[in-house]
Amino acid sequence: MIRNSIISLLLIINFSFLHAQIVTNTSIDGDIVNANGPKVYFSKMGGNKIVPIDTVICFDTSGDGKRSFHFDVNIDEPGFYQLSQGGKQFTIVILSPNDRMKISIDGNNLKSIKSVSGSKETENMLELEKKAGAFDVKKSELEAQYKKVYGTPEQDSVGEVLAKKYQETEDNRINYLKSAMLKQNSLAGLIYMNSIDMKKNMDFYKLYAPAMLKKYPNNIFVKSLHNQYVSEKNKINLLPGAQAPEIDLPTPEGPNFKLSSLKGKVVLIDFWASWCGPCRRANPHVVSLYNKYHAKGFDILGVSLDKDKASWLKAIATDGLKWHQVSDLKYWKSAAGRTYGVGSIPHTVLIDREGKIIAIGLRDASLDAKLKEIFGF
Repeated sequence: MIRNSIISLLLIINFSFLHAQIVTNTSIDGDIVNANGPKVYFSKMGGNKIVPIDTVICFDTSGDGKRSFHFDVNIDEPGFYQLSQGGKQFTIVILSPNDRMKISIDGNNLKSIKSVSGSKETENMLELEKKAGAFDVKKSELEAQYKKVYGTPEQDSVGEVLAKKYQETEDNRINYLKSAMLKQNSLAGLIYMNSIDMKKNMDFYKLYAPAMLKKYPNNIFVKSLHNQYVSEKNKINLLPGAQAPEIDLPTPEGPNFKLSSLKGKVVLIDFWASWCGPCRRANPHVVSLYNKYHAKGFDILGVSLDKDKASWLKAIATDGLKWHQVSDLKYWKSAAGRTYGVGSIPHTVLIDREGKIIAIGLRDASLDAKLKEIFGF
């Protein structure tokens, strides 16, 4: 009996040891000066929520007021985490599986890391912070110089020079960040996204956003960045005069139909659905426009946001829609709908004979007027 109990105990201990090996693949060894209490909290940052993971006691092992702490945690994939002592301030770290991070922080200024090693992502973040911070220091110096001449006879002449230097410093800071972020291809760069205006730096985001998504496909912050990039890119692609993005979707009969096959005609891309009341009520008028101008080179491509094929086909027949119809039956996740930034239906895009966008959102009287302008009657 005793022998069996000992064996069972050893099995339990062995299982617990193996389990610990499985669930803890990453460690944090830290020290903190000016600690604001005996506890250090470790949490995961995700979207708009903070998820507590562990709490440890930090000990003064050296007698010099510096406290040490240690965490053993499981990290599934690279992500943002924070160390705190329960107050409003916290230290951001970026951990990857199997990191062995050593970090030094100050309880009086948890936002800044004193030193770090064993975590490449966090080291990248600290490098960006230090080098970008040098530009911020220079800008602060220029601001201080301007305050000295503000309200004096030198304000205009000296102020103009200082303003130019300030802008040059900011431009250099942005150029440094873009270069470093592309080189690092690291989560660390996400912290500086607000510094780099997307509309003004689409050439940068064209490289950065897809590269980040490829490396971190499941990271919520990376996916958000990429969605913003795609949305902004689509806005640029949909400006009047831009080439209309290709649509290549299944027809009711099965084979795909391409928008580009209608090149040479004036085409109305009509986003609609069988379940959309305003779309169905608008259809008789759209039919009348098709009948009026089709012989003169006008065509329509109906793109349905339906989910049910039978309902889609019934609506086409009931409403007498004679033009080309396509749909991937993915509702609001329609590939074409996303490409064209469709947020509500009915939604129209009018393109010219060269496939370039004339206007977006024309309906009723505005659509009538534009077609009359194009065809002359």
